[in-house]
Amino acid sequence: MYSYLLEELSKAIGARLLISFDYEGESHTVEPHLLGQNQQHKDCLLAWRISKEDQHKQTWHCYYLNQMQNTKILDERFSRKRPGYDPYDSTMTRVYYRI
Repeated sequence: MYSYLLEELSKAIGARLLISFDYEGESHTVEPHLLGQNQQHKDCLLAWRISKEDQHKQTWHCYYLNQMQNTKILDERFSRKRPGYDPYDSTMTRVYYRI
C-alpha cells in the first residue's frame, strides 16, 4: 500500500496533476512538487496547497505521507512551478521525485 502511494505521487508530480486528500481533519487539494524524506527520516510531500475559498491558505506545505488519507490523483493539471520552490530543498535528506 505504501509503495503504491509513493509510485502514484511520483506519477502525479511527473504529469503535474493535482492531488486531493484528507489531512489532519481537513480536505486538501495540492500541486505536488517534491517527494522525499526529511531530516527526521519521514516520507513527505512538498506541495503548494490551493484553496478557492481562502487565498491565505495558498502556500507551501510539507505533508507526511503516513498521515494522508483518501488520496486521489485528479485529472486537472497545473502548468508552472510556484514561487519559492527549491528543487534542492535543504529540509530533504533524500529526494524520490521532483519537478
